[in-house]
Formats: sequence, structure tokens, C-alpha cells
Amino acid sequence: MSAVHVDHVTQRVITNGFRSICEEMGHTMIRTANSSLFVEGRDFSCAIVDPEAELIAAANFDPSHLSAMALTVEFTIIYFGFDNVRPGDIYLVNDPYRGGGHLPDITLIRPIFVGDTLLGFAVNRAHHLDIGGMAVAGFPGTAHSIYQEGLRIPPVRWFAEGIENRDVIEMITLNMRFPKDQFGDFQAQLASTGTAERRLLKLAERYGANVVRACMEEAKDHSEELMRAVLRSIPDGCYSFTEFLDDDGATDQPYKIEVAVTISGDNVCVDYTGTSPQAIGPINSSYGNTLSSTFNAMLQLLGPEVPFNNGCFRPIEVLAPRGCLLNPAPPAPCFGGVTEVSIRIIDAILGALAPVTRDLAGAGSYGTCINFSGGGFDSERGESFGFYFFIEGGWGACAWRDGWNCTPNPTSNYNDYPVEWIETTLPIRYREVRLNTDSGGPGRCRGGVGTVRTIEVIAESIEINSLGERFIVPPFGLEGGDPGACNGVYMRTGSEGRWETVREALGTASASKFYGVTAGYGTWFRMVSGGGGGFGSALERPPESVVDDVVLGLVSRTGACRDYGVLIVEREDGRIDYDEAETEKLRAVMLGAARPRQEERTGIVARILQRTGEITLTPQAQAEVTAVERRLREIQGVLQSAENLDPTAPKGRSLRIPFLNDRALKYWDADSIDRWIARHGFQMPRVDR
Repeated sequence: MSAVHVDHVTQRVITNGFRSICEEMGHTMIRTANSSLFVEGRDFSCAIVDPEAELIAAANFDPSHLSAMALTVEFTIIYFGFDNVRPGDIYLVNDPYRGGGHLPDITLIRPIFVGDTLLGFAVNRAHHLDIGGMAVAGFPGTAHSIYQEGLRIPPVRWFAEGIENRDVIEMITLNMRFPKDQFGDFQAQLASTGTAERRLLKLAERYGANVVRACMEEAKDHSEELMRAVLRSIPDGCYSFTEFLDDDGATDQPYKIEVAVTISGDNVCVDYTGTSPQAIGPINSSYGNTLSSTFNAMLQLLGPEVPFNNGCFRPIEVLAPRGCLLNPAPPAPCFGGVTEVSIRIIDAILGALAPVTRDLAGAGSYGTCINFSGGGFDSERGESFGFYFFIEGGWGACAWRDGWNCTPNPTSNYNDYPVEWIETTLPIRYREVRLNTDSGGPGRCRGGVGTVRTIEVIAESIEINSLGERFIVPPFGLEGGDPGACNGVYMRTGSEGRWETVREALGTASASKFYGVTAGYGTWFRMVSGGGGGFGSALERPPESVVDDVVLGLVSRTGACRDYGVLIVEREDGRIDYDEAETEKLRAVMLGAARPRQEERTGIVARILQRTGEITLTPQAQAEVTAVERRLREIQGVLQSAENLDPTAPKGRSLRIPFLNDRALKYWDADSIDRWIARHGFQMPRVDR
């Protein structure tokens, strides 16, 4: 693209226009979709990607999708061939091993042309209610293969040069349990990207396509400059941290995420080499999701004011060895990667950089969606139903404020479902919604608190699935702050039954991950979200703040005394206050004494760390990793001829040939490579697997 001079005012107008277009895409989605996931929950994201498959702008509906969407576009372009992208094409893809996150997140990609010139792509990624597989509404907590999780969609053309291939959408929706509603959701994604196409073409008509493209480049350069400036403010060094996952659902084996963040001038390397091998159960994070979560953490911590586009990512290198938990080999299941592992990646990076970003980093969050899904048949309405609940909780405190209470996790911006909508549309009765008092980690700044939600089944039979985390390892505190409380899911029969964990009631391998639990009329479920970790010593929290916490129901009177050394009293006029003299005595006794919550977490981590050292790759996973490495060695012999086919590609950045794309070589699996070779006529022997 030739250099085009754009004045500063025009640049800002067009750049803000990109963001506005993405927001309008989201509003179109909300107005036209069928499923409550989109209309109420807003579990989707919208973006504009340039012809180089680099993110230009995004609307922050669901951060877990944003950074990875451009990777999906990149894979799709390489897969079909850059020169085969045509006006009127519409692509669909969801495969975690082809740039996706997890199977229900289906990405729709619409290339936008001005005449014969590609201007960019409109992208909508949305979490569909059902994707087939063994679990109604997804989240099979015990899956040990991606084939059990649902339908894998490689890049396919729904529309080719404006002509719909109805067979594609028929095949996809045939594998979904709620095809009528979900077909409507696909139409909403189509409308969303159509909105972007019209608006982007209007910008091109008004200012010229060359000017619009120049603004895309300048926007990336500007964000890169700002991000590098932030990085230069952090002392050079290598900062490490280890976080943990309770288990993988298929077994009770815990896993670790070990990160080393190396700051060198205005560059940063995020290295996950010490992370556990890939899991048997559905907690693996695809490479795209790992990239997205890493960028998410870096922007939350360092660049919240930096305009969000690919320029932010240029200074960040990510190393995730093939075959580890954060770059698995197929057919490893990945359903929990987007919702659970992504949060743990964020907490690990925040924990690593906390010593050198003291005024920015927060303690660990409640760290889960407590994904609670299922469905059945509603006799009263005469129809099948499905649902997917995601639960908010408490965030970690930081040096200058308490943690947020009852807030969606750090990868999400979802809206809570109104109780009235749930009881009107589902055979479920809400029995309780309240604060989870004392769940926030005590500290000078208190961790945010979670919620307690209790529902009753009023259908004859219902199937329940769950995929959650932090049921065993509580979120960490910082600088002497205590850990937050863990999450939990409980069940009982009737209003007088005894509450039990699902593991106690049914003997599952995990208390947080299960599949196909059948419950009848009158079964109660309780979903408890925990709190974030505290920051600083709880004995330094002003007693007046503790009193306020008690009044608001965030801390109990017992908790105020036990955790903060504050004796709560009630004055004659009914006002809640504290006894100053007794509080001083209590704090003097507690000063220097052990903190039970911290000791408990230390013990849990020590036991889990010992167990994570025992994990090895399964023979099947090792065979897949070996096959890819062998295939890539074979490819080295034809790289020179490949370069001749794409002489204009920047080094390591080809959008035509995967072997000339450094990022593709990090995560393309053997099957993807073989299919590309066959599709594009490369004469190479297939690897013997």
C-alpha cells in the first residue's frame, strides 16, 4: 500500500469510526438474535480486521474472544488461499485447533471489498447455546476428547461470492439441539457483519479507501508506540508466578500454569515453558485462546488506556510449547479453556508482575464462570429447553481499592440474566440470590465478594452439566492479604434435604466438573461463587471500613472479629459501630500471629505442586506432537520453493503459505498441514501416524 498522508483530525475521526462500527455491530446482534445468550447475556464479540489479518478495532462485549479473532481470520485466509478470498464470501469456523477458542464460539467472517480491493474483514464471534456433543448446552465436564465436546467446523464458505450454500448451515444446525433458535442466531451474526460492511464502505466512500487503509496502519502504529512506552516504565527483569487448576474433570489430577514474564526495554516475552502437559479432561487452552488471554492480561495491567488493536500485541512474544496445557495437540478437549484456563492465565501474569506494578496489579479473582448448563423437556410448554448460566463473583483487591463485588470474571462483560426471564422461560424456580458474606479475602483493601444462588427444578427431569474452577485452590492475596473463598456447587432433594457436593452425592471425580447429572422435580442446586484475594494486612484496614462492610453484608460480625480484629457492637440507637478499646486489644494479640487462610492455601499449593510433577503426555498426545515435528522437518526441504511462491511476504508473516508464517508453525497440527498441502497441490509425502 502506497504511503498516504492523513491529517491528525481525520485520523482520529476515522479511528473512532472503526470502534463505533464495532459497537453498532453488537447492537445489531442484540436486536436480531434469538437466544438469551446474546439478547440478555451478550456473550459475543465484534471486530474489524485488516487485509493483513491484524485486529484494527473491537467492541468489548466479551474480552475472551477479542484478541483471538484475528488469528481465526489468519488461519482462514491461509487455509483457503489469500487470492481465493472473494467479494460476497462468508466464512464460518469454530475449531480450537484452527484459530478458535472452544467449540460453541462460532466465528463468522465477512471480507469487505471496495471494487476488487480488499479493505478488511468484519468478524463476529458468538457463543452458541448448543454445539452438539454429549452434553446438552455444552460444558461436558468429564470429556476426554474434543469429539465428545461437539461439532468441529473448519473454515467453510457459507456464502461464496454472494451465493448462499444452504447445505453448510443445514449440516451445522442439524448437529445442534435447538436448530430453529440457533439458525436465527446465525442470521444475527450475518446481520451484524453486514452492518459493518455498510458502515466501512461509507467511510471509504467519504474519505477514500486509501485513506481508510492508511488510518488502519496508523492506528496500529500509535497503539504500539503507547504500549512500548508503558513497557519502558517497568524495570527490566524476569518475573515468574505459578497458578493452579483444581483438576481436569476426567480425573482428579491438578495442573499448573507456570509463567515467566521477561521485560527487556520495550519488549516483553511471556514464557509458559514450565506449564503442565496437556490435560486428559476439558481444561486445555487452544493456542489462540492462550494468546488472547495473555494479551488480555497485559492490557488490563499495563495498557487500559491504549487503543485496542494489533499494535498493542507487537511488543509481546508468547512461548507455549506444543503439547502443554496452553498449546495442546488434538484431539485434546478444550471446552473449559476459554472460560476457566483463560482466567488463570490472567491471574498468573498479574501475580508475576505484581512486585513491579504495585499500583496496577490486583490479587487473584474468584476465577471461574461456574459454567452450569443443561436442558430437558418441559411438559407444560410441550418443548425441549436448554440453558447456560455463568455466575459472577469477587475480584481481587489492589493497592488503592477494594476488589469488585459480584462482577463477571476478567475475561467477560456478560450481563446477568433477570430472574423474571429465567422463571418465565425455563422450568426453574429461583429460591435465593444473595451476597456470599465473608468470601472476599481480608486485607487492608478487601477482596470483592461473590454470590449465592439457589434454584429448584420444576421439570419432570433435567440434565445438568458443570465446568468450574477454584473449588480447591483459593485465589491468592498480595502483600500480606488473605486468600479469597473458594467456589462451590451443591445439590439436595427437596427443601429439607442435606446439601452435598456433587462429588459427595454422586461420586464424581471432580466437585466442579461433571456431565449428565439427572435431576428430577424438586431437586435444588446451589451455586456459590467465591471472592477475590485481599491486598495488604487485614489488621491495617480502618475499623470504620470494616463497620461499613458489616452494614453492607459483605463481612459478618464474626468475620470482622476473626479476620480483622474488629469487635462490632450495636449502639443503643441501633447503629452498628465498633468497640475501640477491645479492637485495639484484639489487633495487638493478632499482630504477628499466623493467618489461617494463608496457611491453608500454602498447604494446598504444596500438595498440588507435588502432584503436578507427576504428569506426562499420554501416548496419543505424544504421537501427535511427534507427527507435527516430523512433518515440519520434512517441510524444511521445500521452503525455498514456497518462498518463490510468495516473494512479497514479510519474513515470517505469509498469509498464503503456512510454512512461511512463524505463528502458524507454533500451533498448526499435522492434520491442518496435510489438508493444506492437499488443497493447494504441494507434492509431499504424508507423515506416517
